[in-house]
Amino acid sequence: MIPRILLAALLLSASVGTSAVAQSSLDRAIVSATTPLSAAQKATLGEFLSKHTDAIKNSTVAAEVEESRWALVSAARDPAATPTFRKAYAQALIADLAGTVKSRDLRRSIHAMQVLRFTRTPEGLDLVVERTVPASESDAGKRIAAASLVADAFEDLDASNGYYETITRKLKDATTGETDVLALQQKFAAIASAAHRKDLPAENARAVRKNLIDAIALLAKSIRSGSTADPRVQAVQRVLVGVRNDLLEMPQTERAAVAKTLAAALTDLVSAANTQWSSAHAAAGLSASYGSTMNSCEVLLRLIDRAERPAAYTSAKPDADQRVLTPAWEAKEKAKFEAESKRWSDIIAAAPYKA
Repeated sequence: MIPRILLAALLLSASVGTSAVAQSSLDRAIVSATTPLSAAQKATLGEFLSKHTDAIKNSTVAAEVEESRWALVSAARDPAATPTFRKAYAQALIADLAGTVKSRDLRRSIHAMQVLRFTRTPEGLDLVVERTVPASESDAGKRIAAASLVADAFEDLDASNGYYETITRKLKDATTGETDVLALQQKFAAIASAAHRKDLPAENARAVRKNLIDAIALLAKSIRSGSTADPRVQAVQRVLVGVRNDLLEMPQTERAAVAKTLAAALTDLVSAANTQWSSAHAAAGLSASYGSTMNSCEVLLRLIDRAERPAAYTSAKPDADQRVLTPAWEAKEKAKFEAESKRWSDIIAAAPYKA
């Protein structure tokens, strides 16, 4: 597998290389077309694509590959590029680069996926999303790259509102069976990125956030099923911070709708930490991730529970909101942690959380 630092450099090249306003070397009449391309225009486009996709697929000169990647991306990012052009462009690129995207050559595959991402079309992005699925893509590096590009694509994707629900459902499914921590982090980040798209209607954003919560719940259940420390907790650690921020801004009705699923997932994570206590504490870095995750779990559980069972907090003592799980974890006070874990499990197993 390609070293992670080199993978990061390849992904960064897309954002650094495209920071300036792009302008295509293609005929302006083609890029700005609002009607189907003529036969002559298709031929011109075909020559342009053939030259540059061939370099990405076959050239052994790094500068040539980079120049062609940039030329293809520039055409899609041209300010004059119309949806009509970009759709035709994406379809032609898919035909030329699908094999490269699926190939075992990670460098070429990433270049091809970067080009498809910048078509800003569902057709181009679908091919990238396929590479996030562990059952279809065995290279973790490619799954990381694909998920990262999908997250980035949601910023300017030209798609229907329903597409965001569909694609994040696919990303949720792609978290199942994912063992690479970075790939998981990128998939969670991609779903969250879709939910935060500014022009996405509230109804669609709620559906996307539900896909994120469901993905977390599936992972939490999987982590709980193990008896030893699970590195995937590091992926949960990051995503829960964003969930906490979202929960604070959610309308009460939406918070209530996700409460059962999210609360159960949080108690699964707390239970996992209790079961995996010894092995998790044996690894310093992993122990810190578990501690941070427990902090988020406890904050979220209290936030949800206060909304779902307000009466339980009306006469609570001032110290009732003090953290227990993280201090007990950090101090290695197993009995105190186990007691608090059981307390939350009992609460969530009863009404109003009981399904």
